[in-house]
Amino acid sequence: MSNEEKILSMLTKMQNDIDALRTDINAIKNNSNPEPEEKMTQREVFMGLANLLDDDEKEALGKYMEAEEARKAALYG
Repeated sequence: MSNEEKILSMLTKMQNDIDALRTDINAIKNNSNPEPEEKMTQREVFMGLANLLDDDEKEALGKYMEAEEARKAALYG
């Protein structure tokens, strides 16, 4: 699988996970009497987002970001 395919797969997975988290957060916000164990703290949300990438995805994204920075440097010097 090429880096581009890995990145597309990763972004699709991330979008699905973000949509699921957003749905959970909205459900909690809209519940007038949420149970304490149902409340999701901001830290839990960020930790959930941080854990969305596996090692291969992190590596592919890192390589992509390096290539983008090199491209921008070459274009805009």
